[in-house]
Amino acid sequence: MRLLYLNHNYRFGGTYYRAMPMAEQVAGRGHEVTLMTVSREHRWRVTWSNVNGVRVAETPSWGQDNSGEGYGPPDNLLRLGHALTHRYDIIHMFDHKPNATFAGFTGKLRGAKLIADWADWWGGPGGINDVPKRRIPAVGAFEQWWEERSKRWADGVITISTVLRQRAIDLGIAPDRVLYLPTGAAIDRIKPVPLRDARQQLGIPLERRIVGFIGMGQGDLEIVMNAIRPLPDVWLMVIGHKNPAVLTQAEQFGVADRLWQTDFVPDAQVSLYLGCADIMCLPLSDRAANRGRLPNKLLDYLAAGRPVVASPVGDIRTVLEEHLVGLLAADVEFGQAIQYLLTHNAEATTMAGHARRVAEEAFSWPGLTDRLIDFYTQVLHL
Repeated sequence: MRLLYLNHNYRFGGTYYRAMPMAEQVAGRGHEVTLMTVSREHRWRVTWSNVNGVRVAETPSWGQDNSGEGYGPPDNLLRLGHALTHRYDIIHMFDHKPNATFAGFTGKLRGAKLIADWADWWGGPGGINDVPKRRIPAVGAFEQWWEERSKRWADGVITISTVLRQRAIDLGIAPDRVLYLPTGAAIDRIKPVPLRDARQQLGIPLERRIVGFIGMGQGDLEIVMNAIRPLPDVWLMVIGHKNPAVLTQAEQFGVADRLWQTDFVPDAQVSLYLGCADIMCLPLSDRAANRGRLPNKLLDYLAAGRPVVASPVGDIRTVLEEHLVGLLAADVEFGQAIQYLLTHNAEATTMAGHARRVAEEAFSWPGLTDRLIDFYTQVLHL
Protein backbone atom coordinates (compact mmCIF):
# COMPACT_ATOMS: atom_id res chain seq x y z
CA MET A 1 0.00 0.00 0.00
CA ARG A 2 0.97 3.63 -0.57
CA LEU A 3 -0.10 5.79 2.33
CA LEU A 4 -0.06 9.52 3.11
CA TYR A 5 -0.24 10.63 6.73
CA LEU A 6 -1.35 14.21 7.35
CA ASN A 7 -0.52 15.53 10.82
CA HIS A 8 -1.66 19.02 11.81
CA ASN A 9 0.87 19.60 14.60
CA TYR A 10 4.43 20.77 14.69
CA ARG A 11 6.95 17.96 14.51
CA PHE A 12 7.71 16.57 17.99
CA GLY A 13 4.45 17.81 19.44
CA GLY A 14 0.90 16.63 20.10
CA THR A 15 -0.59 14.08 17.71
CA TYR A 16 2.76 13.81 15.90
CA TYR A 17 3.58 11.27 18.62
CA ARG A 18 0.63 9.20 17.43
CA ALA A 19 1.15 9.63 13.70
CA MET A 20 4.90 9.08 13.46
CA PRO A 21 5.18 5.80 15.42
CA MET A 22 2.18 4.49 13.51
CA ALA A 23 3.86 5.43 10.23
CA GLU A 24 7.12 3.75 11.28
CA GLN A 25 5.31 0.54 12.17
CA VAL A 26 3.38 0.44 8.90
CA ALA A 27 6.54 1.20 6.89
CA GLY A 28 8.26 -1.62 8.75
CA ARG A 29 5.64 -4.00 7.34
CA GLY A 30 6.79 -3.15 3.81
CA HIS A 31 4.37 -0.38 2.91
CA GLU A 32 5.31 3.01 1.42
CA VAL A 33 4.48 5.79 3.89
CA THR A 34 4.81 9.57 3.56
CA LEU A 35 4.12 11.75 6.59
CA MET A 36 3.54 15.50 6.48
CA THR A 37 3.98 17.52 9.66
CA VAL A 38 4.80 21.19 10.36
CA SER A 39 8.40 22.34 10.69
CA ARG A 40 9.60 23.98 13.89
CA GLU A 41 12.51 25.59 12.04
CA HIS A 42 11.39 26.71 8.58
CA ARG A 43 8.66 29.28 8.01
CA TRP A 44 8.64 29.31 4.20
CA ARG A 45 10.06 26.10 2.82
CA VAL A 46 9.55 22.37 3.01
CA THR A 47 12.30 19.91 3.97
CA TRP A 48 12.28 16.18 3.23
CA SER A 49 14.01 13.37 5.07
CA ASN A 50 13.79 9.62 5.54
CA VAL A 51 13.23 8.50 9.13
CA ASN A 52 13.07 4.77 9.87
CA GLY A 53 11.62 4.04 6.45
CA VAL A 54 9.11 6.91 6.52
CA ARG A 55 9.42 9.79 4.05
CA VAL A 56 8.88 12.85 6.25
CA ALA A 57 7.96 16.29 4.94
CA GLU A 58 8.33 19.20 7.36
CA THR A 59 6.06 21.85 5.87
CA PRO A 60 6.34 25.65 6.24
CA SER A 61 5.23 27.01 9.63
CA TRP A 62 4.22 30.55 8.62
CA GLY A 63 0.64 31.06 9.84
CA GLN A 64 0.54 27.69 11.63
CA ASP A 65 -0.58 29.20 14.94
CA ASN A 66 -3.43 31.24 13.48
CA SER A 67 -6.72 30.06 15.02
CA GLY A 68 -5.03 27.21 16.86
CA GLU A 69 -2.85 25.30 14.39
CA GLY A 70 -3.46 23.95 10.92
CA TYR A 71 -4.28 27.16 9.06
CA GLY A 72 -0.88 28.12 7.62
CA PRO A 73 -1.40 29.20 3.97
CA PRO A 74 1.91 27.91 2.52
CA ASP A 75 1.53 24.64 4.42
CA ASN A 76 -1.98 24.03 3.14
CA LEU A 77 -1.14 24.99 -0.45
CA LEU A 78 1.88 22.71 -0.48
CA ARG A 79 -0.14 19.77 0.84
CA LEU A 80 -2.94 20.38 -1.67
CA GLY A 81 -0.40 20.41 -4.49
CA HIS A 82 1.13 17.18 -3.25
CA ALA A 83 -2.26 15.46 -3.07
CA LEU A 84 -3.08 16.59 -6.61
CA THR A 85 0.17 15.31 -8.09
CA HIS A 86 0.63 12.02 -6.19
CA ARG A 87 -1.55 8.94 -5.97
CA TYR A 88 -2.11 7.12 -2.68
CA ASP A 89 -4.17 4.08 -1.72
CA ILE A 90 -4.96 5.50 1.71
CA ILE A 91 -4.73 8.98 3.18
CA HIS A 92 -4.78 8.96 6.98
CA MET A 93 -5.87 12.36 8.35
CA PHE A 94 -4.92 13.10 11.95
CA ASP A 95 -7.85 15.19 13.18
CA HIS A 96 -9.92 17.73 11.27
CA LYS A 97 -7.70 20.82 10.91
CA PRO A 98 -7.42 22.21 7.37
CA ASN A 99 -3.84 21.00 6.84
CA ALA A 100 -4.87 17.48 7.91
CA THR A 101 -8.07 17.23 5.86
CA PHE A 102 -8.25 19.56 2.86
CA ALA A 103 -5.43 17.72 1.09
CA GLY A 104 -7.01 14.44 2.17
CA PHE A 105 -10.30 15.14 0.45
CA THR A 106 -8.38 16.40 -2.56
CA GLY A 107 -6.54 13.08 -2.68
CA LYS A 108 -9.88 11.27 -2.51
CA LEU A 109 -10.66 12.77 -5.91
CA ARG A 110 -7.68 10.79 -7.18
CA GLY A 111 -8.96 7.52 -5.78
CA ALA A 112 -7.53 7.41 -2.26
CA LYS A 113 -9.55 5.96 0.59
CA LEU A 114 -9.78 8.32 3.57
CA ILE A 115 -9.17 7.43 7.20
CA ALA A 116 -10.17 10.10 9.74
CA ASP A 117 -8.21 9.80 12.98
CA TRP A 118 -10.12 11.21 15.96
CA ALA A 119 -7.72 11.89 18.83
CA ASP A 120 -9.41 14.81 20.61
CA TRP A 121 -12.88 16.17 21.36
CA TRP A 122 -12.74 19.67 19.89
CA GLY A 123 -16.18 21.21 19.45
CA GLY A 124 -19.24 21.76 21.60
CA PRO A 125 -19.59 22.38 25.35
CA GLY A 126 -16.46 21.32 27.20
CA GLY A 127 -14.46 20.67 24.02
CA ILE A 128 -10.96 21.97 23.39
CA ASN A 129 -12.34 24.96 21.48
CA ASP A 130 -14.82 25.83 24.24
CA VAL A 131 -12.56 28.53 25.67
CA PRO A 132 -13.43 32.26 25.56
CA LYS A 133 -11.49 34.10 22.86
CA ARG A 134 -9.68 30.91 21.78
CA ARG A 135 -11.09 31.13 18.26
CA ILE A 136 -12.50 33.72 15.91
CA PRO A 137 -16.26 32.94 16.13
CA ALA A 138 -16.55 32.01 12.46
CA VAL A 139 -13.57 29.67 12.72
CA GLY A 140 -14.97 28.06 15.86
CA ALA A 141 -18.33 27.49 14.18
CA PHE A 142 -16.62 25.98 11.12
CA GLU A 143 -14.50 23.65 13.26
CA GLN A 144 -17.47 22.45 15.29
CA TRP A 145 -19.24 21.47 12.04
CA TRP A 146 -16.17 20.16 10.21
CA GLU A 147 -14.94 18.00 13.11
CA GLU A 148 -17.99 15.78 12.72
CA ARG A 149 -18.65 16.22 8.98
CA SER A 150 -15.11 15.17 8.04
CA LYS A 151 -15.62 11.91 9.95
CA ARG A 152 -18.96 11.21 8.24
CA TRP A 153 -17.45 11.75 4.81
CA ALA A 154 -14.39 9.59 5.45
CA ASP A 155 -14.29 5.93 4.45
CA GLY A 156 -13.17 4.85 7.92
CA VAL A 157 -12.71 6.40 11.35
CA ILE A 158 -10.08 5.52 13.93
CA THR A 159 -10.57 6.78 17.48
CA ILE A 160 -8.05 7.10 20.28
CA SER A 161 -10.67 6.40 22.96
CA THR A 162 -13.82 4.37 23.50
CA VAL A 163 -15.64 7.66 24.22
CA LEU A 164 -14.88 9.00 20.74
CA ARG A 165 -15.75 5.65 19.18
CA GLN A 166 -19.21 5.90 20.70
CA ARG A 167 -19.48 9.51 19.56
CA ALA A 168 -18.71 8.42 15.99
CA ILE A 169 -21.37 5.71 16.13
CA ASP A 170 -23.86 8.20 17.57
CA LEU A 171 -23.23 10.35 14.47
CA GLY A 172 -24.58 7.50 12.37
CA ILE A 173 -21.26 6.00 11.24
CA ALA A 174 -21.55 2.23 10.93
CA PRO A 175 -19.73 0.44 13.78
CA ASP A 176 -17.72 -1.68 11.33
CA ARG A 177 -16.29 1.55 9.87
CA VAL A 178 -15.02 2.69 13.30
CA LEU A 179 -11.90 1.28 14.94
CA TYR A 180 -10.88 2.05 18.52
CA LEU A 181 -7.08 2.13 18.45
CA PRO A 182 -5.20 3.70 21.36
CA THR A 183 -1.75 5.11 20.81
CA GLY A 184 1.09 2.70 21.52
CA ALA A 185 3.60 3.32 24.27
CA ALA A 186 7.06 4.55 23.27
CA ILE A 187 8.84 1.61 24.90
CA ASP A 188 11.93 1.98 22.69
CA ARG A 189 12.24 5.73 23.19
CA ILE A 190 11.42 5.75 26.92
CA LYS A 191 13.06 3.30 29.32
CA PRO A 192 12.76 2.94 33.11
CA VAL A 193 15.70 4.66 34.84
CA PRO A 194 16.31 4.05 38.57
CA LEU A 195 15.50 7.15 40.57
CA ARG A 196 18.95 7.36 42.16
CA ASP A 197 20.71 7.13 38.77
CA ALA A 198 18.44 9.71 37.13
CA ARG A 199 18.87 12.25 39.92
CA GLN A 200 22.62 11.81 40.10
CA GLN A 201 22.94 12.43 36.36
CA LEU A 202 20.78 15.57 36.53
CA GLY A 203 22.14 16.83 39.86
CA ILE A 204 18.83 16.59 41.73
CA PRO A 205 18.93 15.97 45.52
CA LEU A 206 18.10 12.36 46.34
CA GLU A 207 16.00 13.29 49.37
CA ARG A 208 13.65 15.56 47.42
CA ARG A 209 10.13 14.19 46.86
CA ILE A 210 8.92 14.91 43.33
CA VAL A 211 5.59 14.58 41.58
CA GLY A 212 6.14 14.68 37.81
CA PHE A 213 4.09 15.82 34.81
CA ILE A 214 5.02 15.87 31.12
CA GLY A 215 3.56 17.41 28.04
CA MET A 216 3.01 20.31 25.69
CA GLY A 217 -0.53 20.70 27.05
CA GLN A 218 -0.16 21.86 30.64
CA GLY A 219 -3.77 22.38 31.68
CA ASP A 220 -5.47 21.36 34.93
CA LEU A 221 -2.22 21.63 36.91
CA GLU A 222 -4.09 23.70 39.48
CA ILE A 223 -5.46 20.36 40.75
CA VAL A 224 -1.93 19.21 41.57
CA MET A 225 -0.80 22.56 42.94
CA ASN A 226 -3.72 22.65 45.32
CA ALA A 227 -2.96 19.05 46.31
CA ILE A 228 0.69 19.68 47.22
CA ARG A 229 0.06 23.00 48.95
CA PRO A 230 -0.26 21.28 52.38
CA LEU A 231 2.68 18.97 51.56
CA PRO A 232 5.64 21.33 52.07
CA ASP A 233 8.36 18.88 51.07
CA VAL A 234 6.77 17.85 47.74
CA TRP A 235 7.92 19.42 44.47
CA LEU A 236 6.10 19.54 41.13
CA MET A 237 8.26 18.86 38.07
CA VAL A 238 6.74 19.94 34.73
CA ILE A 239 8.65 18.44 31.80
CA GLY A 240 8.25 20.60 28.71
CA HIS A 241 8.52 24.16 27.48
CA LYS A 242 8.32 26.71 30.28
CA ASN A 243 4.83 28.16 30.42
CA PRO A 244 4.51 31.54 32.19
CA ALA A 245 0.88 30.75 33.02
CA VAL A 246 1.99 27.69 35.00
CA LEU A 247 4.40 29.80 37.03
CA THR A 248 1.64 32.33 37.69
CA GLN A 249 -0.63 29.52 38.89
CA ALA A 250 2.11 28.24 41.18
CA GLU A 251 2.53 31.69 42.67
CA GLN A 252 -1.21 31.89 43.31
CA PHE A 253 -1.17 28.55 45.14
CA GLY A 254 2.00 29.42 47.06
CA VAL A 255 4.08 26.59 45.58
CA ALA A 256 6.28 28.56 43.14
CA ASP A 257 9.35 27.77 45.24
CA ARG A 258 8.61 24.07 44.69
CA LEU A 259 7.93 24.26 40.95
CA TRP A 260 10.57 22.85 38.59
CA GLN A 261 9.89 23.70 34.95
CA THR A 262 12.50 21.82 32.95
CA ASP A 263 11.97 23.64 29.63
CA PHE A 264 12.20 21.61 26.41
CA VAL A 265 13.75 18.17 26.88
CA PRO A 266 15.03 16.28 23.81
CA ASP A 267 13.71 12.77 23.30
CA ALA A 268 17.06 11.23 24.24
CA GLN A 269 16.81 12.67 27.77
CA VAL A 270 13.11 12.23 28.51
CA SER A 271 13.70 8.92 30.30
CA LEU A 272 16.12 10.60 32.72
CA TYR A 273 13.64 13.30 33.68
CA LEU A 274 10.80 10.83 34.08
CA GLY A 275 13.10 8.73 36.23
CA CYS A 276 13.59 11.66 38.62
CA ALA A 277 9.97 11.55 39.76
CA ASP A 278 8.77 9.48 42.68
CA ILE A 279 5.34 9.40 41.04
CA MET A 280 3.73 10.93 37.97
CA CYS A 281 0.43 12.76 37.86
CA LEU A 282 -2.38 13.13 35.34
CA PRO A 283 -4.88 15.76 36.53
CA LEU A 284 -7.98 16.14 34.35
CA SER A 285 -11.07 18.25 34.87
CA ASP A 286 -14.24 16.34 34.01
CA ARG A 287 -15.20 17.84 30.64
CA ALA A 288 -15.71 16.56 27.11
CA ALA A 289 -12.17 17.38 25.94
CA ASN A 290 -10.67 15.21 28.68
CA ARG A 291 -13.22 12.42 28.50
CA GLY A 292 -12.48 12.02 24.79
CA ARG A 293 -8.72 11.73 24.91
CA LEU A 294 -6.09 9.19 25.89
CA PRO A 295 -3.17 11.50 26.73
CA ASN A 296 0.24 10.48 25.43
CA LYS A 297 1.63 11.44 28.81
CA LEU A 298 -0.05 8.44 30.43
CA LEU A 299 1.70 6.12 27.98
CA ASP A 300 5.01 7.87 28.69
CA TYR A 301 4.48 7.28 32.42
CA LEU A 302 3.81 3.59 31.80
CA ALA A 303 6.85 3.21 29.55
CA ALA A 304 9.02 4.88 32.21
CA GLY A 305 7.72 2.47 34.85
CA ARG A 306 6.37 5.15 37.18
CA PRO A 307 3.26 4.85 39.40
CA VAL A 308 0.51 7.33 38.55
CA VAL A 309 -2.04 9.46 40.38
CA ALA A 310 -4.80 10.39 37.92
CA SER A 311 -8.27 11.87 37.75
CA PRO A 312 -11.02 9.27 37.10
CA VAL A 313 -12.00 10.70 33.70
CA GLY A 314 -12.70 8.87 30.44
CA ASP A 315 -10.56 5.87 29.49
CA ILE A 316 -7.98 6.85 32.14
CA ARG A 317 -10.26 5.33 34.75
CA THR A 318 -10.41 2.03 32.85
CA VAL A 319 -6.64 1.80 32.35
CA LEU A 320 -5.84 2.36 36.02
CA GLU A 321 -8.63 0.10 37.30
CA GLU A 322 -7.79 -2.78 34.98
CA HIS A 323 -4.01 -2.66 35.20
CA LEU A 324 -3.31 -1.47 38.79
CA VAL A 325 -0.66 1.07 37.77
CA GLY A 326 -1.66 3.84 40.16
CA LEU A 327 -4.42 5.53 42.10
CA LEU A 328 -7.53 7.33 40.86
CA ALA A 329 -8.38 10.46 42.80
CA ALA A 330 -11.00 13.18 42.57
CA ASP A 331 -9.71 16.73 42.89
CA VAL A 332 -10.21 16.90 46.66
CA GLU A 333 -8.49 13.52 47.11
CA PHE A 334 -5.49 14.19 44.88
CA GLY A 335 -3.20 15.22 47.72
CA GLN A 336 -4.14 12.18 49.80
CA ALA A 337 -3.33 9.87 46.89
CA ILE A 338 0.04 11.56 46.33
CA GLN A 339 0.88 11.31 50.02
CA TYR A 340 -0.18 7.66 50.10
CA LEU A 341 2.13 6.61 47.28
CA LEU A 342 5.02 8.66 48.66
CA THR A 343 4.73 6.87 52.02
CA HIS A 344 3.92 3.34 50.82
CA ASN A 345 7.04 2.42 48.87
CA ALA A 346 6.21 -1.28 48.44
CA GLU A 347 2.88 -0.55 46.77
CA ALA A 348 4.37 2.19 44.62
CA THR A 349 7.13 -0.18 43.49
CA THR A 350 4.60 -2.87 42.59
CA MET A 351 2.60 -0.37 40.55
CA ALA A 352 5.77 0.76 38.78
CA GLY A 353 6.49 -2.81 37.73
CA HIS A 354 2.94 -3.23 36.45
CA ALA A 355 3.26 0.01 34.50
CA ARG A 356 6.15 -1.10 32.31
CA ARG A 357 4.55 -4.49 31.65
CA VAL A 358 1.29 -2.82 30.60
CA ALA A 359 3.23 -0.56 28.24
CA GLU A 360 4.96 -3.56 26.68
CA GLU A 361 1.83 -5.70 26.38
CA ALA A 362 -1.49 -3.83 26.32
CA PHE A 363 -0.04 -0.82 24.47
CA SER A 364 2.46 -2.61 22.23
CA TRP A 365 2.78 -0.98 18.81
CA PRO A 366 3.28 -4.28 16.94
CA GLY A 367 -0.03 -5.64 18.25
CA LEU A 368 -1.85 -2.38 17.56
CA THR A 369 -0.37 -2.28 14.05
CA ASP A 370 -1.84 -5.68 13.22
CA ARG A 371 -5.29 -4.24 13.97
CA LEU A 372 -4.51 -1.07 12.01
CA ILE A 373 -3.44 -2.87 8.84
CA ASP A 374 -6.46 -5.18 9.03
CA PHE A 375 -8.65 -2.07 9.17
CA TYR A 376 -6.83 -0.46 6.23
CA THR A 377 -7.41 -3.65 4.22
CA GLN A 378 -11.08 -3.67 5.16
CA VAL A 379 -11.52 -0.02 4.11
CA LEU A 380 -9.75 -0.60 0.79
CA HIS A 381 -12.35 -3.23 -0.08
CA LEU A 382 -15.41 -1.15 0.80
